Amino acid sequence: MIIENHCDVNNIPREEGVNFFKGLQQEAFKNQHELLSEVSSACQRLWTSGLTLRGREFCSILNETIRTDMASCMADVAVICRGINSLCVDRLTPNNNKVEWPQDHILYRGGGLPDDKQQFFDVGRVYRCPMYLATSVQEKVSKGVFCRRAVEQKLPPVLWVLHLDAEYGCFHTNFVDRTNVPGEKEFLFVPYSVFTVREVVWHPKPTWRDPHIVHLDVAVDNQEFDHHNLPLAPWG
Repeated sequence: MIIENHCDVNNIPREEGVNFFKGLQQEAFKNQHELLSEVSSACQRLWTSGLTLRGREFCSILNETIRTDMASCMADVAVICRGINSLCVDRLTPNNNKVEWPQDHILYRGGGLPDDKQQFFDVGRVYRCPMYLATSVQEKVSKGVFCRRAVEQKLPPVLWVLHLDAEYGCFHTNFVDRTNVPGEKEFLFVPYSVFTVREVVWHPKPTWRDPHIVHLDVAVDNQEFDHHNLPLAPWG
């Protein structure tokens, strides 16, 4: 349903969507045991799939569906998100001892940021991100892959630098170890995670090697915030 809705909204023949779905199925059956007993792992592998539908991976399609609150798909989205979130959210261990956090307590995310969205990210602003937010422990990957991709898409490149709490980490992110794309060393934040803008560096002419930089403080626990009074980021 999620893929069919994406096809309808973007004027893509449903046949292409069906073929894309079949490809995802074939990937899933490479780990058949997960389909039977580890549904959460199967959902996470869907997120990490490198297969594309007209240049869009399933993770991108899922995020678009979440951001736009497509009511017709929410029941299906909830099933997948429940599976993914069960591997990301840890409410039982306050200090998340079982998570291997980066030693410097920093994560990175590369991408693009339109000029007209810069003003939202004022220092001190607390906000929620209305989608899954994929990050990496590797600055080189964030710049060399994702900032470069932004330049190719004619977007000003930006490097998000996410600062984790040194003592407690974060209750709503985790390392993605059920992946179909090894090597990215990804930490995934659940939708509507809370961040605070610590510092920004805007460049007159950013490049993928010298992009805009936005430093964010990661909330330890989303439940400590009044979500109804926090703005949603217009860009992630």
